[in-house]
Amino acid sequence: MVLTRTRVLSGMAAVIAAALVLFFWPREEPGVKDAVTRRIIAMTSAAEEKDVGEVMEGVSERFKTTEGWSKQEVRSILTAQVLRGQWVRIFTTDIDVHEVSPTQGDFQARFIFGRSQADKLEDLARDSVLNAYSIEGTFEKEADGEWRVVKAKQRRLDPSELL
Repeated sequence: MVLTRTRVLSGMAAVIAAALVLFFWPREEPGVKDAVTRRIIAMTSAAEEKDVGEVMEGVSERFKTTEGWSKQEVRSILTAQVLRGQWVRIFTTDIDVHEVSPTQGDFQARFIFGRSQADKLEDLARDSVLNAYSIEGTFEKEADGEWRVVKAKQRRLDPSELL
């Protein structure tokens, strides 16, 4: 077989067409449970990296806590905690998400904050000061397609509740 310019161009066009089809092929969106769980984990990682802006990307402008805190008040509290550098590690455990509708999911999770370089939760308890919270709330898929928390309530956990 002789490679002519026409054959080479035709082959390249076929490869480009195949790449475009794969790129634009509709992707199945994750379900509510997966989307909310991923968002919680991403927000926790951002908090651990002291990226307040990224954490707040996951909080809706409509956000309210049971204590009446708004998004701005939560941002102020989070910024103060992050800038103080008090917490080094954050672990999320027992994430439980329930689909309410295709655009809403309720969640409950435990967040454990520690002053340690521990990589595992078991090691954190040994050589760290801990604070732990149970947080319940609701995520909604907003008009821009992003999942954001719209309401939450927190309860500080006693160390005995972590066992």
